Amino acid sequence: MKIPAAGLAVMAAGPVGILFSDEAEAVGTVADHPFWLKDRYIDCIRADTKERARIKFYSQGRYLRDGYRHACYFFRDVKDNNAVAKMDIQLFNLLFGMQEWARMAGKPNPVITLNSGYRTPRRNARIEGSALNSMHIHGKAGDVVMRGIEPWRLAEMAKHFRGGGVGTYRGFTHVDTGRMREWMG
Repeated sequence: MKIPAAGLAVMAAGPVGILFSDEAEAVGTVADHPFWLKDRYIDCIRADTKERARIKFYSQGRYLRDGYRHACYFFRDVKDNNAVAKMDIQLFNLLFGMQEWARMAGKPNPVITLNSGYRTPRRNARIEGSALNSMHIHGKAGDVVMRGIEPWRLAEMAKHFRGGGVGTYRGFTHVDTGRMREWMG
């Protein structure tokens, strides 16, 4: 199973952005590092519906079926009949890692606002500028904002985890679990 590199609470926000210590680099993809053994949950808000949730999807060494289903529903395409897809669990791991790292670095209540998760191919085709084979239509992407962290800093965190693609936009950060790439939107 692909596990993103652990970004530990060894991050500090400074004048140049997020700083990473040698310890964070040394952890690499060690799946049994304490960072990845704790319960995993995401505190999130949907921008379009204002729904709030604290979704626990991993506990005591295993993924939770009900938590995963809840997360998939939360990431649904509300603009196309509430279509739900099987989301990539690694996207939830990536978001957990980024959010937990922010918590450990002292960011109070780093809630994730989800602007876009799963998109049906039909709706994706209607969005100006969206990729034809967008990771959104495969359940592998989220456009997110994290309270207290600028989009470019959030993008730097995501890139450190090496979970997939990272796009930096004026008002949000795109993260996905596709191939490694980065861009400015």
